[in-house]
Amino acid sequence: MKHVTHGAPVALVVLALATAPAGAQEAESKPGFFRQLGNSLKDAGRQAVGLPANATGNTSSAAGSVALYNPIDGAGRIKGLFSDENHQQAQMGRLEWPRVALTFKEWGASLQCWTVEARIWTTTTASTTETFQACADAPLTITDDLGDTAELNHAARIKATTDLMVGLRVRPNRPNTGDQRTTGPTPPREPFNVRISRGDVALQARKVALSTAWVSGFLRAEDLNPGPGGILTPFRDTRMWIAGFDAEGNRDK
Repeated sequence: MKHVTHGAPVALVVLALATAPAGAQEAESKPGFFRQLGNSLKDAGRQAVGLPANATGNTSSAAGSVALYNPIDGAGRIKGLFSDENHQQAQMGRLEWPRVALTFKEWGASLQCWTVEARIWTTTTASTTETFQACADAPLTITDDLGDTAELNHAARIKATTDLMVGLRVRPNRPNTGDQRTTGPTPPREPFNVRISRGDVALQARKVALSTAWVSGFLRAEDLNPGPGGILTPFRDTRMWIAGFDAEGNRDK
C-alpha cells in the first residue's frame, strides 16, 4: 500500500533529472522522461533539480566547454566500464567485479580538471590501468527515450557528492581495508569519504570522482532519482573508491 502525505511539496519527490525539450508546448504533446509521473511532477522536477542541457542559467554552463573525460594513456578502459551490467544488482552491492581504485596524480582545490590513474581490477589478481583527465564541474548528461538531453543540475550534484558519496560504507560482512586506502583489489571502509584536513580538496576530489563514476556508468541518474512512490533505493555499490593523492601532484602549492 502506498502512503501519501497530503500537502507535502511535490518537488521533494523528484530528485534528479528533467528533460530538455525543444519547447514547452512541444514537451506537453509528446511523452517525456517524467510523463509517467504526471505534468505536475514533471514541472516540479525541472524547477527543483533538472535543467535542460541548453537552458539559460544552467549551473554548469560556465564549464560547458570543459570535457568531462580526456583519455591520456590506456584509453577506453574506464569509459562505459560498468554500463552493460545489471545495475539494479550493482546498486544493491551484489556484484564483485570490476573494481576501480582512483589515484589522483595531479590535483588541487583550484584545479578544475585533475589527472587520474584508475586501476581496474577484474579478479583478485588481474588489473590494468588507465590515466585520464576528469573535470569536476563538466556537465553530466543523459539522453532519454526520445533522444532529448537532460543535465544533472547543482542540487543533484550536491546530493551525489555529499549524501551519497560521504555516507557510502562497505557492508559489515564484506572485506575492506578499514581507514587505509590502497589501489586494491579491496576497497576501504568509506570509499569516497577521504579523511584530510582540507575540506576544499576533499570536496573537489569527490566531484572529480563523480565525473569518473558517471563516465564509467558506475553512478547513474536512477541512483539519485526515486521511483513514483518517492522511494530512493540505497546505493550500496562500493566497487569504486579513492585510493589516494600523489604527493608530487599538488598544484595548490
